Amino acid sequence: MSEGGSTLAKRIAGELDQILRIARHVEEDWRNFPRTADDGYLKATAFDPHSFYTGLERVFRLTAGILDGSLPGGEGWHKQLLTQMALEIQGIRPAVISETTWDLLDEYLRFRHLVRNVYSFNLLPEKMQLLVGRLPAAVDQVTQDVLAFVALFLEKTTDPSP
Repeated sequence: MSEGGSTLAKRIAGELDQILRIARHVEEDWRNFPRTADDGYLKATAFDPHSFYTGLERVFRLTAGILDGSLPGGEGWHKQLLTQMALEIQGIRPAVISETTWDLLDEYLRFRHLVRNVYSFNLLPEKMQLLVGRLPAAVDQVTQDVLAFVALFLEKTTDPSP
């Protein structure tokens, strides 16, 4: 196995651990919202799904920077990076995520954009409920995809055959 492959795998594993911690916080924090029904609590809780996607994007940036040798730039780079992760780069790496996972994550990417760039009074409890409700499936799917990617990648980097 190449040193770079081993290092990348370890860094991805570390990021996945953090992402799983964030996912647990999202569910815990959201369970408390009905008791408070506080607008400030809603705003604070919105940063949990935001952090979930930001952690995934860190995995994607690592992968694109180390393996693909290129990170998208300019306007729309976040969406381009997500799309890049759903593509196999022939001779370099398999797809990191499936199209199904891309669909799930695109919603979290758009929500993160909303949290970062729009007035916080536009946050809707109904939208948060939808995102929080879908989070366990998104976490399971992305974890499965990323771990499968790492396993395939490590297999290819340790396989002595051409």
